[in-house]
Amino acid sequence: MKALSFLRRGSPRLIRSVGMTLGLALAINAAAPAQTAPLSIDPVVDRGATGDRLSDAFDALEAAGFTGIVGLSHEGETVFLRGAGEADPQTGRRYGPDTQVDTGSITKSFTGMLAAQLISDGTLSADLRLADVFDDVPSDKADITLHQMLTHAAGFPGAVGDDLADEDFDTFLANAFAAPLQFEPGTGYHYSNVGFSLAAAIMEHATGQSYEALLRDRLARVGIHSTGYQTAFDHERSVHLDDGRDVADASWGGHPPNWNLIGNGGLVSTAPDMLAWRQAWSAGDLISPQARDLGQTPFQDEGGGASHYGYGLVVEDDPALGRIYWHNGGNPHFNAHWRELADHGLILFVGTDQHRLNADRVVDVLTAAWFGQPYEVTAAPTASDAPIELPDTPTGQLVADFMAALGGDAAAHQAFIEARFTADMIAFAEMDRHLAMFAQLAADFGGQPVLGFEAGEQHVRFTVLAPSMGEAVAIQFDTTGSETRRIAGLQIG
Repeated sequence: MKALSFLRRGSPRLIRSVGMTLGLALAINAAAPAQTAPLSIDPVVDRGATGDRLSDAFDALEAAGFTGIVGLSHEGETVFLRGAGEADPQTGRRYGPDTQVDTGSITKSFTGMLAAQLISDGTLSADLRLADVFDDVPSDKADITLHQMLTHAAGFPGAVGDDLADEDFDTFLANAFAAPLQFEPGTGYHYSNVGFSLAAAIMEHATGQSYEALLRDRLARVGIHSTGYQTAFDHERSVHLDDGRDVADASWGGHPPNWNLIGNGGLVSTAPDMLAWRQAWSAGDLISPQARDLGQTPFQDEGGGASHYGYGLVVEDDPALGRIYWHNGGNPHFNAHWRELADHGLILFVGTDQHRLNADRVVDVLTAAWFGQPYEVTAAPTASDAPIELPDTPTGQLVADFMAALGGDAAAHQAFIEARFTADMIAFAEMDRHLAMFAQLAADFGGQPVLGFEAGEQHVRFTVLAPSMGEAVAIQFDTTGSETRRIAGLQIG
């Protein structure tokens, strides 16, 4: 099963869990967006000064415990590529340009890219229904379209099986058809691995090629050869865990990926491949410009207007940085993140084998360093850290009440929301949606210890153990009030 992989984003703050079956359905800041001052960016990039800043930031990340590989390209040229730590602790092999890492749910970006091309050239239709491809589709799923699957609007649950199981396609399909939908197709948003695996199967049906062959043939057109599943995988180049397991063992179960992964997760790649892939895709060289523009359309509001989902990627318009495309992903062992700041010609990729300084946080640090903005490098607490005692302060009591509410039932969740959310936060969504979010929070963090706490004038940040991933995850409340603190925004990561 995929695990938590969160990203903090700018105003208005909307945090969404990407690349997992477990995680927040929604986290929001309902207050009016803060006015973001424009970044002070020299129109002519000084590669020397920028490189020095990136090196300093990477040194700080490595000193704080980051292990993995990072790469940045600017206007089509790789300007930074460095690894930290051992990709194979048993042999001492270091992370380097050839290291194959698990990209997790970034796989969805590859699937969305392929689907956009097949739709653009007429091989597939965005309106193609499940019933047009498969037999005996249940009535509640018969009219689900390819477009809905590619934008998480189909209503499928996050997953219907175990990534590591040795299951065939028929088992996956039966599980998908039997799974209750989260909502009527086309009426909502729910991040789902299921829809992307079905989309991959539809592409196989339409082309007569396996998903992996279709992808590798497309990538080979621009000289990319180290990205794929088992036909690209190289044990000697793969990242390995301390116990010796490589990606094939740790992420696939020691056998070829099953259909709980195909099309939605588990692809291996290298940092140079990832930079070349995104550059060729963005330039319209890997797929047609028409397909690129189709796939990068901000189709589906993720729940607050700040970010939208296209075909396998997130589309955001940041008030300071302009148009951004990105996706991340991870499992209990590995996590990764690609991001393009389209208005600045900047592409970043990070892959890592730990969560204390995960790929999302590293991308944020390197982005700040690129633009000469301040950043902070601090490693998150780990599951082995001792629980703390919350302070006897209004913010300490707020966190205590929140954790107590997570241990209760739906009535306790609603009582906390009504007592501790601001009016704007409550009005942001229907109560059923708030309760669904709290049900997921309770599943992720209910009954777990608080491992860290830090409070400011308008926020409180604390870390809680997430048992499914064996790691501590940060939660932040934006707060108002004095003696009784209320939550104006909630962020994960």
